[in-house]
Amino acid sequence: MVKTYIITPNYNGVKFLKDYFESLFNQTYQDFKIIFVDNSSNNESIDLINEFYNDKIKEEKIIIIKNPENYGFAKANNLGIKKAFEDKECRYIVCLNNDTKAGPNFLEELIRCAEDHHEAGSIQAKMIFGNFPEFIDSVGLEYSKNGIGFSRGSYEPSHKYNKEEEILGCCAGACLYRREALEDVKIDDEYFDEDFFAYYEDQDISMRLRWAGWKAFYSPNAVVCHYKKGFETGGDVSDFAIYHTSRNYTWSLFKNLPSDYIIKHLYLIILGEVVQVGVHLFKNKKLSVIKAKIDAYKNLGKFLTKKKKIKKIVDFEQLENWFIMRWRVKIPKETGHHDI
Repeated sequence: MVKTYIITPNYNGVKFLKDYFESLFNQTYQDFKIIFVDNSSNNESIDLINEFYNDKIKEEKIIIIKNPENYGFAKANNLGIKKAFEDKECRYIVCLNNDTKAGPNFLEELIRCAEDHHEAGSIQAKMIFGNFPEFIDSVGLEYSKNGIGFSRGSYEPSHKYNKEEEILGCCAGACLYRREALEDVKIDDEYFDEDFFAYYEDQDISMRLRWAGWKAFYSPNAVVCHYKKGFETGGDVSDFAIYHTSRNYTWSLFKNLPSDYIIKHLYLIILGEVVQVGVHLFKNKKLSVIKAKIDAYKNLGKFLTKKKKIKKIVDFEQLENWFIMRWRVKIPKETGHHDI
């Protein structure tokens, strides 16, 4: 039986997979299995795995789930988690994007941190941009008072954030979840909220873990390079990304924040909605933000129902103490990235 399972959704990410697999099979910690959940429209990724890692398939070091269509990031992770939990010895789930290259002690450091902090439901790795290693991609998640979620440390110099410390929550691109924590916050047999499809699903589960009394920690020596193109369908300012971030932002805040907080900070939330729409209409020239907001509010009742099912054992003040005030991230021009 295996203690740790790595769950990796894949969407036509074949060009990243050699680096991804080689970095994992050269880890200092080897008590793991990989559940590779393929959402691809073709079999190229599976063909590559069969060609280069057939021995790993035979020994069940790699377990492949092939979906008939793109189920999205959230559902793909859920399918992988449920498969992993068939193993009663599974203690840890590591969510890891397919477009990553892990440092040699990535898994060892995540697990050491988890075993040092039994109150932690999740452990965050240090994610740096693969193409721009001088910059941080994410060292956790932050939540702004206007309801907008941010990646902690994003686009700051990669030599920063070297202290192991408690954080609000974790980016599911490279983090560990404790089995008991995931089971504790499951709603309607879902760990990640599948209605989100992609984006903000990790912000949502981070808030639910906090509500349930689980902490999150950052492990600076668990380093992974992230190349940022393995799941998206069109880049940083694609209609796909803008639609899902704009829609899911609205769902996340109404699902996870108390009604009295929303009323008290309604001016900030309305301004956040206006800023999102304005940026994408006038800067990114994307009309998809309008459809996102229409769909968000049209289906809001569903998320208010889900809100009632969230396990809440701590006072909201404990969550609110983590909130920051931010409107945007300053993105260095040399990266060629754009606001989402």
